[in-house]
Amino acid sequence: MSGLVYRLFHFLSRWMLRLFYPGMEVENVHYANHPGPTLLCGNHPNTLIDPLIVGIHLKPQIYFLANAAMWLNPVMAFLIDPFCIPVARPKDKQVGATQGDKDEVFDRTFAGLETGKVMYIAPEGMSELERKLRRLKGGAASMALEAERRNDWQLGLSLQPVGANYESPTTCFSRVFIRYGEPVDVLQFREQYEASPVRAIRSLTNLLAERMEALLIQTKDKAEERLLRPIERAVQNDHPLSVGPHHYRTQRILAALRALPEAEREALRTTATAYEEGLRKTGQMDIEFSQHPERKLKAGTLLALPFFLYGLLNHLPWLLAINGIWKALGIDRGYKATVQTLGSWIILPLLYLLQTLLFNWLYPAGWGWLYLLSLPVSGLFALKYWLNYRAFWAGRFTGSKSDDAQLKALRATMLAQLGTMDAVVE
Repeated sequence: MSGLVYRLFHFLSRWMLRLFYPGMEVENVHYANHPGPTLLCGNHPNTLIDPLIVGIHLKPQIYFLANAAMWLNPVMAFLIDPFCIPVARPKDKQVGATQGDKDEVFDRTFAGLETGKVMYIAPEGMSELERKLRRLKGGAASMALEAERRNDWQLGLSLQPVGANYESPTTCFSRVFIRYGEPVDVLQFREQYEASPVRAIRSLTNLLAERMEALLIQTKDKAEERLLRPIERAVQNDHPLSVGPHHYRTQRILAALRALPEAEREALRTTATAYEEGLRKTGQMDIEFSQHPERKLKAGTLLALPFFLYGLLNHLPWLLAINGIWKALGIDRGYKATVQTLGSWIILPLLYLLQTLLFNWLYPAGWGWLYLLSLPVSGLFALKYWLNYRAFWAGRFTGSKSDDAQLKALRATMLAQLGTMDAVVE
């Protein structure tokens, strides 16, 4: 029964995440797709989406260490209990969580690893919408080393780093780059662990952090993030790349920013800040001032527009419903993608059914089945159209044009001040 539930869960997750993140790319998944016990260690910027989006690409069944507060909902507990282990953090206990104490977590994790399972853990411990790896807690390293010690260092455990790089984690139909890193060899810490467990755990945690940071865009603080964002966006709009190459280019841009003399970097920050504030003031988008190749009108832009509108109108109730549910719940925006993705499992098929019944009531000629078939097809077509032609439509009918000349000048100055444009664009 648990295997069947997991396969259904895996299928729905894969389908919905491919829908919400259609520009998804995956790198080096072969590092993680191997037999044997594995602790899959991922960064955690996007709540429940993180374990799902890195787990759907792996062949073995994944078992997740999850917040114990999720077990307070009986329906949720029934669905996730076969393949999740509750972990009671202090704030989970405050809201009434009664399972998931430290000993239980370690015992269940050891039992899973000793039978060759893949266990997912987020070593940061908490989920935050930041484009950086926060300081890792020692739980993953402690579990890995103790599991090997309990099995006389013969378990063959892999500590597998993975990084989920979201361009916009809470935005529907955005892009994400999943990078699996080379597994960490736990056995190299055997002698140190036997001599001093605390030092070995600290050393392994530091090595894991280095491996995970290398898989991410690692900004130092919010100030650096606010400087990087408008520059990488402008470069991407002028020279669009798929999400993987764009990720590596952004890493080069970040390195170039850090290499600038402080005075030049501060001048660049001033320009970028003024440009961002100007865009917010006028309600415009950077792409309106870019050299994006898809800004030009093409035959397909107009010829396919009626089919796009058909798909959009038929899926507008779904988009309104999932956004309305998230707003009605009043929860942190970090849970937006989670609520919308999981909610769509139920809402989208239900709306398809209701729309088909309404169609049959309005047109009782037996064509409802054809209309029902058109719904997923038109939805996928509308999504494909938007991904291909949104650069053309973006910002054409919104915002004030009063400050266009000033915004264009600020944008050009910002890119010129970077000074290494040829190197980062290539």
